[in-house]
Amino acid sequence: MTKIDIFSGFLGAGKTTLIKKLIAEAYTGEKLVLIENEFGDVGIDGGFLQDAGVNIREMNSGCICCSLVGDFGKALKQVLTDYAPDRILIEPSGVGKLSDVIRAVENIDSPDIVPGAFTTVVDVNKCKMYMKNFGEFFNNQIECAGTVILSHTTGVSDAKLAACVEQIREHNPSADILTTPWEQLTGAQILEVLEKKNTLENELKQLAEEAQVCPVCGHHHEHEHEHEHEHEHEH
Repeated sequence: MTKIDIFSGFLGAGKTTLIKKLIAEAYTGEKLVLIENEFGDVGIDGGFLQDAGVNIREMNSGCICCSLVGDFGKALKQVLTDYAPDRILIEPSGVGKLSDVIRAVENIDSPDIVPGAFTTVVDVNKCKMYMKNFGEFFNNQIECAGTVILSHTTGVSDAKLAACVEQIREHNPSADILTTPWEQLTGAQILEVLEKKNTLENELKQLAEEAQVCPVCGHHHEHEHEHEHEHEHEH
């Protein structure tokens, strides 16, 4: 099975830097293919990718989330056939709609594909401005993200950080929002957030599933059954 991760974000937000960090620190041992759009962010250094064992499949004739949606499925199937990767990383153009990219991935008829993380990188210093100037395109990237990662947060005041989080929450109340400066995190820690591993919510849910504990007697009971308990009371 091949997992497909999508990294969206406007020009300069830091998608390329994030992908580099994940390749170096999180995807160790995985066979990767990076699909990147030629225009937009400056492409990741080819030598770096070769050293990391990553194959580049560039989309040369247009935006993969607009004019190439029809050809996108064919190209992706070719990648699966040629490389049989463990994971495909898609870095679309900064002005593309994340929903279009997700739709293109979901429309591919292949039992070998598993949708992975849909991540949007947002520059904390430009969030408000981009929402105002690029409303539909910028907000779409936030609305469709499973995780929003804030970039350039080092030295940013708590008030500015909170204001940015609040703006994002207006468009996506359920996404995980990562505000910690990247240099304080390993790629593996970031990947855990993207893949929703070890989050508090999941831990609590897992504990609840593993052990249904009666709050009265403290015993474990099967979920399907109702139980009556007799307890001794102090008089």
